[in-house]
Amino acid sequence: MSKKFHKHLRSQVNEHKEIQEVFDQFMAQHQRNSQVKKENGLVVFHNDKLLRISRPTISKHFHPSRTLMLQANIKRPHQIKKRSSKKKRGDKANVNSGNHIKKIKPPKPTIPSTQSQQNFNTDYLSDYSINTKKAVLHLQNRAREIFAAHKNHPLYQNKSFQRYFLNMISAIVERIEQAKHFLSERPISCVIVSTTHSYINRILAVVAATKGIPSICMQHGIIASEFGYIPKIATVDAVYGNYEVKWYNQLGVPRSAIEIIGHPRFDQAFERPTTKRSQFNRRLGLNNNKRTLLIVIRNNEDINRWRKLIQTIKKLNLNIIIKNYPSKNPHQLTKEFSFVQSTADYSIYDIFPHVDAVVSYASTVGLEAALTNKPVFILNRDFGGYSGYYQAMGQLVQKDPKRLGELIIKYFTDPEFKAYVFRKRNKFLRIAYPDMSHSGQRLKRSIARLTRK
Repeated sequence: MSKKFHKHLRSQVNEHKEIQEVFDQFMAQHQRNSQVKKENGLVVFHNDKLLRISRPTISKHFHPSRTLMLQANIKRPHQIKKRSSKKKRGDKANVNSGNHIKKIKPPKPTIPSTQSQQNFNTDYLSDYSINTKKAVLHLQNRAREIFAAHKNHPLYQNKSFQRYFLNMISAIVERIEQAKHFLSERPISCVIVSTTHSYINRILAVVAATKGIPSICMQHGIIASEFGYIPKIATVDAVYGNYEVKWYNQLGVPRSAIEIIGHPRFDQAFERPTTKRSQFNRRLGLNNNKRTLLIVIRNNEDINRWRKLIQTIKKLNLNIIIKNYPSKNPHQLTKEFSFVQSTADYSIYDIFPHVDAVVSYASTVGLEAALTNKPVFILNRDFGGYSGYYQAMGQLVQKDPKRLGELIIKYFTDPEFKAYVFRKRNKFLRIAYPDMSHSGQRLKRSIARLTRK
């Protein structure tokens, strides 16, 4: 954070486009001039935690004989921890209802379990390892020489940075060799990754490029800030809508390298719910005669502002439920306010059909709620690199929780303002997610275009 740090930098970035230009030059050095199009080859999905494409969705659009799931490591039997037979406190979801705790059964999911679908073949990068000790040691010694040559550098002399850097050399060299062998031994036509901000995904995209194999990087969440999305490395970045096309273009990414594909997980927004609202309300202890507001909170971040929002809207005769993300435990505010309930272990797509409005921090949940035809309010805050993603929603995005609470009250009491809310939501969707057709099918078409001879 020191203002003097710039004195240690060789290069000065004057325009954002310069960053992408550097990586474009890097990719040009590793890009095979002509793509080896294997139309009948395997489509590889790197199945990390950010891919978020369920196996039922993949099986709906891709044939098992031409689809391969890739994971970084395989869990050998000795690596799998045995689950204790003793039940831990909190294993079952509970709902506060007055002064007693009631046990509740797990909900029936709207989308079928991924385990119930046909199995795809799975490969593991760790099974393609070779001995890299000599190469790693050579690079680590070179790094130590660089550290030693910059004795007054504030970053290079940081011991934690040095340890991390040396460890990453080992991890990266190993993954490069694994990716090279995997992509050489398998007839791969296209590689799908969740984000090239992950070094393993970045390696897969770069090594694929050296072999002329196209890659598609899915958009793993809204671009609330540029962190995690720049630079663009894959052949094509699959984005949600026009907002990202314009954003990437301003940062120097050509239109030909961006495709509006959306994300297959959002296809759930158009599925019919399997439970009725009365069942949902009964399970969470909600009043059938009241409308329901969903609040999405990220752990205890900004808890004082969320507390103030609830205090502002408590005069409304609403059911208020809180989805605590990413935790599965009831949020602290459900204990502070007796009229606020937890969403238990319901997924957001099981919740959306049964609520009347959604308020969230600036996260992907806001977009997902809008796709399910719900009015959306955003409790925003300043953070580095904010992209203004929800700007098209106008005054429905507020930093002041009291002001946002007043607008929520107005939505439930003023028909004219209610109409304004839906107009703003529809305007936002035209920018953020203009194509409501199934994303899984659009992804399939994009792969076919990239791999067709």
